[in-house]
Amino acid sequence: MDNNKTEQSNILIHRYHWLVILLSLLLTIAAWKTADIQMSDKRLELFNIQSQQLLGQISERMSHYEVALKVGAAAIQPIAYEIQVEGWSIFSKALNLSNTYPGINGIGVIYKVEPEGLNHFLELQRKMRPNFNIKPQHENKEYWPITYIEPVDTNKQAVGLDIAFENNRLSAAKKSRDTGTIQITAPITLVQDNMRTPGFLQYVPFYDSQNIETLEQRQKHFVGLVYAPFIMYKLIEGTLEQENRQLIFRISDGKSVLYDELTPSNINYDKKSLLKKEVTLDIYGRPWTFQIQTAISFRESTSSNQPLIILGSGIVIDIILFFLFITLTRSQQNAIALAKKITQELSIKEEYYRHITESAPCGIIIADENGAIETVNPQTAVLFGYSVKEMIGKNVDSLIPIRYQSKHPQHRLNFKNNPSHHRMGIGRDIFGLTKKGDEFPAEVGLAQFLDGDSPKTLATIIDITESVRVTEELKRSNKELNDFAYVASHDLKAPLRGIMQLSSWIEEDIAEYANEDTKSNLKLLMNRTSRLEKLLEDLLDYSRIGRKSGDIQSVDTKELVLNLFDLLDPPNHISLIFQGTMPVINTAITPFETIIRNLIGNAIKHNDKAEGIIKVSSQEYSKYHQFSVIDNGTGIPKKYHEQIFELFKTLRPRDEIEGSGMGLSIVKKLLDYHHGSIVIESDGENGSCFTFTWPK
Repeated sequence: MDNNKTEQSNILIHRYHWLVILLSLLLTIAAWKTADIQMSDKRLELFNIQSQQLLGQISERMSHYEVALKVGAAAIQPIAYEIQVEGWSIFSKALNLSNTYPGINGIGVIYKVEPEGLNHFLELQRKMRPNFNIKPQHENKEYWPITYIEPVDTNKQAVGLDIAFENNRLSAAKKSRDTGTIQITAPITLVQDNMRTPGFLQYVPFYDSQNIETLEQRQKHFVGLVYAPFIMYKLIEGTLEQENRQLIFRISDGKSVLYDELTPSNINYDKKSLLKKEVTLDIYGRPWTFQIQTAISFRESTSSNQPLIILGSGIVIDIILFFLFITLTRSQQNAIALAKKITQELSIKEEYYRHITESAPCGIIIADENGAIETVNPQTAVLFGYSVKEMIGKNVDSLIPIRYQSKHPQHRLNFKNNPSHHRMGIGRDIFGLTKKGDEFPAEVGLAQFLDGDSPKTLATIIDITESVRVTEELKRSNKELNDFAYVASHDLKAPLRGIMQLSSWIEEDIAEYANEDTKSNLKLLMNRTSRLEKLLEDLLDYSRIGRKSGDIQSVDTKELVLNLFDLLDPPNHISLIFQGTMPVINTAITPFETIIRNLIGNAIKHNDKAEGIIKVSSQEYSKYHQFSVIDNGTGIPKKYHEQIFELFKTLRPRDEIEGSGMGLSIVKKLLDYHHGSIVIESDGENGSCFTFTWPK
């Protein structure tokens, strides 16, 4: 009779084993498929983000060129034909085209000349340029010659070119004149482009009157255009570096291709691109169609073996379970006997365990070597939403999210083979799964002990939802602050430079007529604008700290200090002295150079002595170098020793000492990031000594 019951029990166990293996296999396949879908979704999201960034960079670059042309139109409009080639050359050099507007081929002026005024126009231009002529001949009854273009060296062939000879150039020019808006031409080939590649012109109209509300008024008062020629591949090279992108693209204007990276000759071209899209933008009156697709670098950076690893791991686990179940079946009788023995021993100690677990403030689970829950305290039931009875006998795998359950048996097996007291999931996020299917972040401590001959696992569980929320909120707030500082300073620099440029022009224009108060106020405006630009530069540097430190390289600190001292251009009465030997160190040069530059700059700026002295010294310790910058300047009172490292803190009015008040803040933040420190010694009268440590 007992044998029949045992055989029936064996059959049931066999069926249960096969069911577990089948469910595990199904779970493995589901996890593999889910991981594959998630990987595809991440690729698509990354592709869309990078596409938007690419389009945004091109649009932003075109808007920068728009600013340059508008400034040119504003400068030339009041004097119309009176501007001369020298004046336009001075204006162009002030713009600093190659550095400020990379990708632009030049900036010039096109006048509209009626047939009856042609001879006078030529006579006027030939006073300074005897060889000036209009080309080529055409049948139109009006002339639109390119009169000035800078730089001349690379645009000689365009001087005197009458854009009326070709429809694309002329139609866009007339549209700009009639609408009063910025326009670009359909694709053309620039005469100065020896490679004969696609390009276009960008126009900004200017008039001899402010009363240009109607089409008739705009045509009546129209004088000419400020324009810029663009060779398309140079524009893209100045805007986007292909080696830094994971997307390649083609730009078309109608049926004409302006720029094309989608060619097999491109080393980054992917014949079987993962993703592609087509977007059409209105670029100053022209429909530019962008055909964007992923490059080889995108495939390489987003490739992952994770889905296959999940599938392979699941299959391995199923195989292990198969052999494990065979072993369990063969040793069933021994297991039953062992279970009876354990049950008897546990019954003796049950009351002891119960008092311990019920009084604990955190969740406590005691599980056997197979993960079956034997004991839980009331706090555990509260955390997971079960009753204590419901949890007894459940496998601990069911208390973690489904996406992790396939791997958890292996983690338990690893812990069983290498038992130690430690936190669970070091380096990974741990979550608990409630009865309702809700997840909560948890901190889990593991320990293994023997209950007789049987190994047990003790797990303590703490719900850290509130801690995680606070941490994430702090991270988000910190990121928003850094992003705000970067965006604010970056986006404000361009208009500030425009204000400084316009102020300079105004100063030149009114130099002979303005009274001293006006000149003084204008100089004050330029100084305040320059100070604001310096403040924004420092704010941008401050927000960048920690993003990138640069490559490690060998730095001769003495040579570096000498170069920085010369670069700061100190007054003749200030000298630099080295005390002792300066080391050669291996470090990231950018942050180290920034610290030295700010400390020496402060020593120069705040030195009011007839004979200023700056001393630099160094000492080496086992784990760091120590550097000191000592001056004999005004000194800093002790009550300000902590405040000087705060943002925007200056001890003297900024009209007396020029500065943003961020130099020492940048020094402090850099040292904090690189695990260094800084201290100041000063009595407020006899100079200051700044000493900082720089880890090896």
